[in-house]
Amino acid sequence: MHPSHHCHISFLPIFSTCTLSPLFNSNPSFPHASSFSSIWTHFLSLHLSAPHPNASLTNAHATCVNATPQQEALGAVLFKLISNLISLIGEEGPGWSTTWKAASWARLHNSERAYQMIKHLFDLVDPENESNYEGGLYSNMFTAHPPFQIDANFGFSAAVAEMLIQSSVTDIYLIPALPRDKWRNGSVEGLKARGNVTVSISWSDGDLHELRLWSDNRENQRFTKTIHYNDMSVVATMLTGIVYTFDGKLKTVKTASL
Repeated sequence: MHPSHHCHISFLPIFSTCTLSPLFNSNPSFPHASSFSSIWTHFLSLHLSAPHPNASLTNAHATCVNATPQQEALGAVLFKLISNLISLIGEEGPGWSTTWKAASWARLHNSERAYQMIKHLFDLVDPENESNYEGGLYSNMFTAHPPFQIDANFGFSAAVAEMLIQSSVTDIYLIPALPRDKWRNGSVEGLKARGNVTVSISWSDGDLHELRLWSDNRENQRFTKTIHYNDMSVVATMLTGIVYTFDGKLKTVKTASL
């Protein structure tokens, strides 16, 4: 569910996958639903668009401001269903599905599974001895799937960005799927959040150290974002053309003109 002020759950991306199960169970020419393989693993993930790129279901479903108890319960059930379905598909697959699964796990705030998919993308693949729908990387840095698959090269940066920053029209989520024990220290500059907001962050020992954000829309225009990190949230009203610096506790510590 998009973490905004309006509570909405998209059913179509989920049900379109569920309706495929009878087909697999009743037709012996198809692999059983519990053991998706080769081409079916490749294409079934197309129907699981709820977590990514649609963002109609994420681990932030509980933050929906106007959610009823029934919506909260349904969101939790659907979140679990999507997680199980992505797990069922497995880690194998060509480059595009590898990066899609990394981005989806990031949207579900599962840092370990997202990291595993990113790591899998760097498996060296020998084009002379390549299995069907194998994910990984050729020695020329193109992602695998004959002759190559450039969408996974682009998808890699998108998936990593989702691990570090996520946003809606009203909210920004900081390092929601950071594998803290793997990427203990780091920084990223100039990522774009929705609403033409530029975000730069740094972290140390797996914790947020500093956040800088700004919008270069028309000067002296106010905009408001709810910034989330772990269990902390702050509502920040800012002016375009000003760089705002926050510390690890989401307190404003400095402002400066662009």
